[in-house]
Amino acid sequence: MTLASHIAKFLLLLAVGFILWVALSANPPRAGGLFDLDKLNHFGAFFVLAALTDYAFLQANLIWQKTAPLLCFGLSIEVMQYGVGYRYFEWLDLIADAAGLFCFLAVRGRFRSIFDPLIHKCFDAA
Repeated sequence: MTLASHIAKFLLLLAVGFILWVALSANPPRAGGLFDLDKLNHFGAFFVLAALTDYAFLQANLIWQKTAPLLCFGLSIEVMQYGVGYRYFEWLDLIADAAGLFCFLAVRGRFRSIFDPLIHKCFDAA
């Protein structure tokens, strides 16, 4: 396992923790003065999770072994929000999560062609 993969796993754990904290907070942080970006936040968060998961688990099959657990994570967040009482379950949030994942899948080849050389350059020099 490469150093880059270990770093991606660490960043993935941080991202999951941060997303859970924001998702289950009674008063999540909001960008001051801007309109509500909730669905865009879901989309972006799950795009980033997909990218981190792709690099963290290089040997896994992208579609089933990487995106299915992330979709389950999105569903789990919605179920937990329903259970806390001050948040609520939204199907549109889950759809935005899935859109972020599938958008990453759609651009994965181009994404990897840009970032793989940068990663190799950073970690081969170390």
